[in-house]
Amino acid sequence: MQTKNLNILIVDDEKKACTNLKNILHEFIDNSINIAGMAYSTAEAEVLINKLAPDAIFLDIEMPHENAFSFLERIKPFYFEIIFVTAFDEYAINAFKLNALDYILKPISISELRNAIQRLKEKTKYKKFIAGNTSYNELTEQVYKKARQHKITLKGTNTIHVVDFKDIYFLEAHGSYSRILFLKNKEITEITMSTPLSEYEELLPADMFFRIHRSYLVNCVHIKKIQHNNTNHVLLESNHSFPISRRRYFELIEFLKSNDYPNV
Repeated sequence: MQTKNLNILIVDDEKKACTNLKNILHEFIDNSINIAGMAYSTAEAEVLINKLAPDAIFLDIEMPHENAFSFLERIKPFYFEIIFVTAFDEYAINAFKLNALDYILKPISISELRNAIQRLKEKTKYKKFIAGNTSYNELTEQVYKKARQHKITLKGTNTIHVVDFKDIYFLEAHGSYSRILFLKNKEITEITMSTPLSEYEELLPADMFFRIHRSYLVNCVHIKKIQHNNTNHVLLESNHSFPISRRRYFELIEFLKSNDYPNV
């Protein structure tokens, strides 16, 4: 079945940036993409959104009078996908990743843009919009005030989970995928994500999560005890037991002691 062309709105206060993105999309990504309109302020964007009902918008974060997060919070709920265009620092990028938000960096990389468009096509094909699941007020705190982040958004094929770090038991590597076990509504839940374990290791708090093995990243909050048999294992409160690699055993013990975790 042939899928319909994407209808996209580009929002950036710099007209040259809008034109540049449009040209890159058509010349290097997919010339069938329909650039339904371009807006140079959030006020113009709001008018065009109501008029054009785009599938997605490319949205610059730093806009005059109203930034992107305030704008989105104000017009919720909405039913289009968002790709943020940003020149923010790594701290802000981590906030986008933890909230499962799509973004591309300025200056625009063609490979990053191509990947973003591919993800966008999949999302719009299955109509899995998540507008109601994101708090842009909270994102403002994370990005601008560098507030400590405490949760992660996990988007599966048919589900979306917003999970507090403390409710995650462990993450297990499956090639380039990760299996994540967590507590939700007092029930143990799991999801498999198409994100490698190494990326989660960078995103999750370093004082809470420890890579005990190349295949396992565990939440030390949930360590029940360290088991000493023929090999050393971590037993979690979920009753899952995982091996500790030899070279990481003493690092783990020191980590638990220095961060005042019990049951060492």
